[in-house]
Amino acid sequence: MITIKNNLLAFFNLKISILTITFGLVIFKGDSLISHEMWLDTTTFRQAVGKEFQISLKNGQMFEGIELSYFKSRFSEFYYVHDDQKFNIESRMGDTPVAVLSSNKNGLITGIYVSEKSTVTYKSMDKFADFASEKGENWAIKTHFDSKFPEANFREDYYRFSKILIGIGDSAGADQSMGLKHELIALNNPYIISPSDEFSVQLLFNGQPQKNKKITIFERKTDKTVGVRTAFTDSNGISKFTVTQGGEYLVDSVILELNNKPQNNTFWTSYWAALTFKVSNESQ
Repeated sequence: MITIKNNLLAFFNLKISILTITFGLVIFKGDSLISHEMWLDTTTFRQAVGKEFQISLKNGQMFEGIELSYFKSRFSEFYYVHDDQKFNIESRMGDTPVAVLSSNKNGLITGIYVSEKSTVTYKSMDKFADFASEKGENWAIKTHFDSKFPEANFREDYYRFSKILIGIGDSAGADQSMGLKHELIALNNPYIISPSDEFSVQLLFNGQPQKNKKITIFERKTDKTVGVRTAFTDSNGISKFTVTQGGEYLVDSVILELNNKPQNNTFWTSYWAALTFKVSNESQ
């Protein structure tokens, strides 16, 4: 069983949180928020039974960014799965981090965040082309031109689907499909892995494996420097890559869809999948 612990914020602190997050969104919207990853993070990927750990929601680039407070309008779903049971996470407005949990059972916890819809406006075609190319969705650039869509001031809706793996005690268990529209599934338990093992993820969209899709792997090393590499999925939607003990990982994938009946110059919808974990087989 997991206990959720949220501290009641003082009115002054809540006002500061609102101002901070509003200011942060203004900054990001000024330079295309859609180009930034959003992920679940923690200071403790492995924790002993009965000890508290935090889950943070972050937005930024290169596995570094600002920590966002809990605001219900940002959250479509927020829950965790432990021992094949689903538990909703109830947080208070302004909570930072967005959750503080503890567990009195061993096992692997999968935390899930699904966003509400957001929209970005592209002031120029260059911004959209850079984004689509970076995420391996180059086909969308040609389609945009061939369809004679406007090359400035057009819009895109986007959704986030973020997962985090946290090990409690012996950390036994396995990640699995949570039925998200766009989802990365860990096919290895990062807390029960040998140094020679490759790590595998599977990419699903609408429950179907996605072949030849680009994924980006960010590695936060023990010295806190961040490296980045890319890979592609095979015919079963699986991608394998090497990992290092003690490294923290953010795996990211974006899929673009053309809106068949666009309204208000919103021609595209993007779906962002993110998976975070640490590779650590140290006993707790």
